[in-house]
Amino acid sequence: MNRALAQLDSALAAERDPVRLACLRAERAGLWARHGHLEQARAELADLHARQQRHASPTLGAWLCLAEGLVDHFRDLDPKARDRMMRAHALSSAARVRPLIALSAAWLAHMDYVQHDLPAMGRHVAEALQEAAPDHHSARARACIVVAQAYHYGGRLDLAQPWYQRTREHATALGDQATLSALMHNRAWLSGNQARMASIFEPAASSADSEHVRHILLSAESTGYFDARLGTASLGSLVPTLRAQLLVVQGEHAKALALYEEHLSAAMQEGLVRMKPVILADVAWCKVRLGRSADALVDARAALASVDRACDIDDLAVAQGRLAQVFEALGDEARALELDAQARADLQAHREEQACIVAVLDAALAKVTGL
Repeated sequence: MNRALAQLDSALAAERDPVRLACLRAERAGLWARHGHLEQARAELADLHARQQRHASPTLGAWLCLAEGLVDHFRDLDPKARDRMMRAHALSSAARVRPLIALSAAWLAHMDYVQHDLPAMGRHVAEALQEAAPDHHSARARACIVVAQAYHYGGRLDLAQPWYQRTREHATALGDQATLSALMHNRAWLSGNQARMASIFEPAASSADSEHVRHILLSAESTGYFDARLGTASLGSLVPTLRAQLLVVQGEHAKALALYEEHLSAAMQEGLVRMKPVILADVAWCKVRLGRSADALVDARAALASVDRACDIDDLAVAQGRLAQVFEALGDEARALELDAQARADLQAHREEQACIVAVLDAALAKVTGL
């Protein structure tokens, strides 16, 4: 039983005020969305919109915007989710509903992080932590996980660790298994990305740390089992994609290729189009290592065609670094050298972004009292 959902259901059963009842229903719809039950959430929100004219209130309007933003985000990482969350934040700020200000700011910080809007992320994290009461576990859990994953992305796992622990404490206090799942996902994903990058740009160090890669793979698999036990249905291609990436790092090319081919279509539908160059580059590399050179060349060219400078800079570095390996193996030395040079330039830009995100977080958190 999901304790957070059970608590909401109990509150709904006891509530008699129509506006507060509608707000609780919108909050429940948002929780359904976070577990991937999107049709159920949409149906609830459609009914609430139909009734909203009778119970118009800024607080209800903010809850509806927040829940709709979560539906958009957990359907396919749609960027318009951020616009809805900004509307929720504006409505709750105008009405000075502090719990909603904190929660919408925390989710905005999450979406700012996804969009690499670092100044906005820092502002919204600080606001969420400042506005949230000590026992406002949903807002604090979300703000803490943003800080944790941002420090982790910045290469400072030492700074991320206490924030991961705070996330776990707040989520556990609330019974919020969706956040516990997100914590497992994000930590495994970031660790996996860093292992994958090391395997391309620091292969000697990577091969010496095979036990670390095995641990990350076990973490990814545990995340999948946890989600299956919860019945989570959102973004179901994330764990298989991460497993495939780690299997490539381990040299298990046949297993990795099978996973990629099984889940590629779903990954594209679930908002991972930005990772298409990375995935196709890995597919090409698997086929090279399995002796399928002609097929590998087709996938390598498709990966090159899908490279978009709007992709995350670390993904660009990884995609082009992997493609450099593919073209070198296929005997195209000139193309390999060109791709390697671009990959290393992007890697340097990524290192600079890592330093920036750590500096932004340090400055933002310095302004928060009572941490």
